[in-house]
Amino acid sequence: MALLGSFIDVRTIASQASDATATYAHGLPAAPDFVIIHGTSSASGVSSNAMALPRYAADATNVSLFGVGLASGPLKVAAVVAHSIIR
Repeated sequence: MALLGSFIDVRTIASQASDATATYAHGLPAAPDFVIIHGTSSASGVSSNAMALPRYAADATNVSLFGVGLASGPLKVAAVVAHSIIR
């Protein structure tokens, strides 16, 4: 399991404005093969907490999240270098 920690990077993003960009350095040994974005919201008032999951771009050093017109609440972002695990 310790080996997987070097190929999976999980971050929590507090929130993102509607047309904002958020970038963070992932620390993985290569560009992520895929990025999973999970939006979280409180159970109360779900209908008033409309949010859109951002689009992303990733390279060998960074993951960038791009707003798509709606603000988002808390996000969990997992960047994965899967091809090194599968081999």
